[in-house]
Amino acid sequence: MTARRMRGADVASLLRSVAGSAAVRVRVDGGRLEEVLCEVDLDGARYTLSRVRAAPSAGGLSPREREIAALVAQGLPTKAIAAALCISGWTVCTHLRRVYARWGVGTRAEMVARLLREGLLEGLPPPGPRSR
Repeated sequence: MTARRMRGADVASLLRSVAGSAAVRVRVDGGRLEEVLCEVDLDGARYTLSRVRAAPSAGGLSPREREIAALVAQGLPTKAIAAALCISGWTVCTHLRRVYARWGVGTRAEMVARLLREGLLEGLPPPGPRSR
């Protein structure tokens, strides 16, 4: 059967049969991640089944983590950060612990040094309280 005459059920069956043997590759292209699930050459045409997702945020940090990191870089203590963002001090500490673990740092100074080295403090909006 040629590729032009294949119906949806035939394509699905073909993809299921080759999906187990296909290598998974991830490409970064224009701010997105493309995970290639399956590639098939059929009658001179190449078919690709892929899943596209948004690329992770800068430095792998969430917007809230970046906001807290910016306040740490300004020298604010945990209580002041919590008050500025209308969250508890425990929540600030949780965000910081996650950043430390993700980046393999152990202190605020190391975190700020990495923020500066990677240019992640540029272009951050001034932090302010958020409504709940």
